[in-house]
Amino acid sequence: MKLRFCTLLCCAFAYANIAQATERPNIILVFADDISARELPIYGSSTWTEGRGNDSSNPAVRANTPVLDQMAEDGCWVKTAWASVVCSPSRAMMMTGRFAHLHKWWNNSYKGRYRDEKGKITTWPLYESSPLQIGHVAQQGGYATYWAGKTQMAGDLSQFGFAQGCFTPGNLEDKDNPFTDFKIVKKMVDGQKLVINEDTGEPYDTYDQHGWYFFPHVRLMNHDDKDFQWWPNTPESIESFGLGTYGPDVELDFIFDFMDRQHEQGKPFFVYHTTHLGHGAFDWLNPKNGQTWPGTPVIEWDGDGYTRTEPNITGDNGDYDTHDTVTDIGIHHHINYLDYQMWLYRNKLQKMGIADNTIVIFCADNGTAGYGKNSHEKQKGVHVPLIIYAPGMTKHGEQNVLVNMSDLLPTIAELAGVAIPGDYAHNGESLVPFLFTDRPKHRDWVYGYSRERQIIRGELVMKDGNDRWWDVSAEPADLISFPEITNWNEVSELHRAERDELLVVLPEFDLFDTEPDAPGSDFPSKADKKTDESKKNDKSTNKSTNKNKKENSAAKSASASDNQGWTVVFEDQYEDRSEVGTDYSIGRGMEDGWSVADGVLIGRQTREDHGSVIRVERDFDDVDIQFDFQFQGGTRFNFVIDDENEKSVHAGHICRVSISPKLLSISDDKTGSMNLEVRKQRQNKNLSSDEAAKLAEIMESTQSAVKVEIKPNQWHNLRVRIKGDVMKAFLDGELATSLRSPGFDHPTKTKLGFTVNGESIAFDNFILKVAN
Repeated sequence: MKLRFCTLLCCAFAYANIAQATERPNIILVFADDISARELPIYGSSTWTEGRGNDSSNPAVRANTPVLDQMAEDGCWVKTAWASVVCSPSRAMMMTGRFAHLHKWWNNSYKGRYRDEKGKITTWPLYESSPLQIGHVAQQGGYATYWAGKTQMAGDLSQFGFAQGCFTPGNLEDKDNPFTDFKIVKKMVDGQKLVINEDTGEPYDTYDQHGWYFFPHVRLMNHDDKDFQWWPNTPESIESFGLGTYGPDVELDFIFDFMDRQHEQGKPFFVYHTTHLGHGAFDWLNPKNGQTWPGTPVIEWDGDGYTRTEPNITGDNGDYDTHDTVTDIGIHHHINYLDYQMWLYRNKLQKMGIADNTIVIFCADNGTAGYGKNSHEKQKGVHVPLIIYAPGMTKHGEQNVLVNMSDLLPTIAELAGVAIPGDYAHNGESLVPFLFTDRPKHRDWVYGYSRERQIIRGELVMKDGNDRWWDVSAEPADLISFPEITNWNEVSELHRAERDELLVVLPEFDLFDTEPDAPGSDFPSKADKKTDESKKNDKSTNKSTNKNKKENSAAKSASASDNQGWTVVFEDQYEDRSEVGTDYSIGRGMEDGWSVADGVLIGRQTREDHGSVIRVERDFDDVDIQFDFQFQGGTRFNFVIDDENEKSVHAGHICRVSISPKLLSISDDKTGSMNLEVRKQRQNKNLSSDEAAKLAEIMESTQSAVKVEIKPNQWHNLRVRIKGDVMKAFLDGELATSLRSPGFDHPTKTKLGFTVNGESIAFDNFILKVAN
């Protein structure tokens, strides 16, 4: 490996006039947060993000990235680079070069567990599961290492292979930071648990967090002979620290100081810059905005360089004036500021005289919030930008190849002259042979994951986390509207062959059901979503012969075709927050019955006279709903669809699905049990025999029930579909029962949601689709 490295490196840096072939390049890896590839102009997408969940083609909200554009042309940019769907597993992939079957970080809401040295069951730190990471390989190659920005890592931050660090926020402990009150914390107020903005003392509907943009929380690692300390940490920095202090600027100041110190000592450096830019946050300067993409300091590009306006912010307690020195909200401003910082990097390297011996990599951890983040649909969650600039590389401009974020670890190892031991399993492939030779292709497939959902694509076909297949042989204008493959006989033999090759790859990584935690662990189930029975059945099929894989794939495709004609209008994975959120309305007096914890929605009955009610308001007619559920002591739940304006029924109830551990039923409430006339008859104990017989006929014709077996503390999946006057209920992927009844065809449905009876029932991955 070292001999091959020296040969490639000699070739790579011949153009840079490197004195010795063994001279190691400095490496800067900028890992941005929650930014889809489509947000960068070089990717040429016809749409981008204007507001959370809102696509736009408005040039006014398009990012402007002249420096990244130039870097992409002088270096190269990769059309199809994949991470995972959300922060923690993507960072795990980046840092370890491994997929989740090895490091066990399957999603933000399920990180594999182990028993620590004290016997406590806790998250398995990556340095325990994967002791050779990007920081470690750089150190083994003689590099000084620095980590700045977001961490999102469990365990001791000093164990990841970085000599020093500047972290924003330092952590979520508020007790020992004396410098800033930009923090959201949980507090008990008048017997209620609320999420409070410490700056204003007011409750807000968001999750607990500390500020990482203006007036930031900053914690330093291994500075001034101290393991960890809060910054500002000197009289001068304390004096200058204030509302206008911007976290991304602080990070870069410490990075540049580190680069200067290492250059003076003649030592190569590796910078891992995990910036927050791109990630939403609570807008402390404008609390009415809540969780958004807060504004950045104003910058301007004149064609040759940037000028930055120093932030001038006055006020207190949530009432602030930025004096036009801070931009409006929007992710495009975050991307613009990243471009400004890349310009600062470029100028710094030129000033230091090391631009011809420094490799710069720019990428992101997952898709944009509201569009791709945590999505396993197509490649929305995994498709991220990747730009690489390395002096002497043979590749320039657009590169139509496949790259995984796992590839960065072996790439850095090869650049640093470090041989990864042959018995150390990893999933990445070094980019060095592709970047510095005439090699036309990098790898055959890329992979992403979210718990049990696997996403994989080659050059022609892609399977997403919903087990739907897509033809990716041509790139659509919006980078996502690929044609679905529903009939494999209508695509080429090459498409079918690649599908079969991908299906052979997947079983190796498909361990969430059977090995979700550290090897040898046998822990009790935790309140996290596992998998539905249909997934288990699919996976057992996938592990059979190649012939069975083809048949199983065709069956999945046939099922996927049943999804055509529907549009997602609401979905919630209950991630990154501890409160229910404003999309939901809770029954009066039932507020304590609903909460969000560990990435799931939990309902429990709090009133003796009625189950706990929660609803989402949407206008719809035909509808397709899916969600996962887990009985955690509850006795029954109803999934209810209402029309609040319908006066012929009690409480506007139109129809429902009722589930208990032994029974699943569906009912037309409009013409059945909740019709006011029918309800009146049901409550009448003096009906004649004829009236009773007619009532029984109505009840029988408007309800359908089937016996089921719902085991406690196991996750199941329910799908409810209404088309015209037919309702169908699918349990764990299989049709449980269906019914034709006129009330289902009620055209103006306005609400839907849960009513829970008993101690608690958990829900996750709620998806609402309406007919096109």
